[in-house]
Amino acid sequence: MVLMSVLVTGEAVALRVQPAHFAARALAAAIDLVVYMIVYFAIFISAGWLLSYARFEWSLIGSSIMILLTVFTTVAVPCTVETLMRGRSLGKLALGLRVVREDGGAIGFRHALIRALLWQFEVLATGGSVAALVGLLSSRSKRLGDMLAGTMAVSERAARLRHDQVVLHPHLYGWIQQADISPLPAGLHHRIVQFLSSASQRTPGSRTERAVELAEELNPHVAPAPPPGTSPEMFLGAIIARTRWEYVDRQRRADATAAGFRNRVGTLPHGLHLH
Repeated sequence: MVLMSVLVTGEAVALRVQPAHFAARALAAAIDLVVYMIVYFAIFISAGWLLSYARFEWSLIGSSIMILLTVFTTVAVPCTVETLMRGRSLGKLALGLRVVREDGGAIGFRHALIRALLWQFEVLATGGSVAALVGLLSSRSKRLGDMLAGTMAVSERAARLRHDQVVLHPHLYGWIQQADISPLPAGLHHRIVQFLSSASQRTPGSRTERAVELAEELNPHVAPAPPPGTSPEMFLGAIIARTRWEYVDRQRRADATAAGFRNRVGTLPHGLHLH
């Protein structure tokens, strides 16, 4: 059974999401911890080599270097990664997780910084025991950093769209058939589908702002650009319509291949069976 949670946006739009499972969050945190420790030791060894090469007296500045490197690898690096990757890290990317605001929007620098600051205490200083205890007691597997930052981790499982929520405008028919679309990241596809499914419930300003934000993120994956007169929401709908059409076409070809194989099996000599 998949447990769903409901996030309510600032426009009172209810979004159904799947909170990240506790085990998935723990494994993602373990992957991140290993990666950041590798980065830490690599930087520490490099800094020690440079200082010895420059003939600095390590005993005089060793403590300061240790503090700076610790802050850099446990606060600055995780904060920068989550900000630039829109709520994801290497561990979350591997497990299909993403950190979002409590209203479902992408996190910003402030959210990532609060989470990174608390990560030192919850995970590093206590060996993950505090994060594990708080996560087990939270209905959405939140840790203290999430509670203070107003965020939560969700599973990036694509939502389902009704047919009437995917609109391909006539003037885009020719363009969408010729457009070159690179594989979309699962998180981006999920956010576009989620937006289209709730667009009619948003205020006009919020609807336009969110469509522009998603269209800008989608642009690098599509060439050439859509024809003049295409709004960001038309652009998003056309891309989802194309991906849906390609999925249906792949399924049709797979069914046809399976049917052909069954017909060939039916012509095998009597008494010959496949196991």
